[in-house]
Amino acid sequence: MSHSSQNTLMTQYTSKLERAIKLILHITDRLFALLSVLALLAIVAVVILQVFSRFLLPSSPIWTEELSRYLFIYLIVMGSGLVISKNQHVRLELFQSALNATWTKVYQLFCHLLAGGFSIYILPYAYKYAQVGRWQTSPALEVPMYWAFLSVSFFFALTAFYSLMSAMLVLLEHDDQGVSP
Repeated sequence: MSHSSQNTLMTQYTSKLERAIKLILHITDRLFALLSVLALLAIVAVVILQVFSRFLLPSSPIWTEELSRYLFIYLIVMGSGLVISKNQHVRLELFQSALNATWTKVYQLFCHLLAGGFSIYILPYAYKYAQVGRWQTSPALEVPMYWAFLSVSFFFALTAFYSLMSAMLVLLEHDDQGVSP
């Protein structure tokens, strides 16, 4: 096989891989965006119910504050993956504009791998933390606290997934001539 045909095959493979990753990210982005919107709408509904019942009814439900708190936690967790996917997370950008294309790519790769690696490392400990909640129930809703504590594991799993997918996209990234910087 000639060198040019090997390059063509490699380009086709990376192009297919990049499209597959982008499709997976598009589907997961849509899913978590929908879930985030639903969580936000549920928070609005619960808070409106709480305000309405406090001012217009003789008593208000005791579970509304607790439910809105848990919905808010999961809203943040689901939104965190979207932030990484859109490359809008907080990071040090003071010197990034001074870097050339190759070093910018190295820096982005480093950031994604650091976040993903840390998330993978901490994930078993986060799950252990969630296990503590199996024997506790929330005061008002009386659901196992496992579900509230599991949000930490869910956060690190999403961070690992999105960080590693973003790192793969950085590695597959090409300039307008189809050449990796």
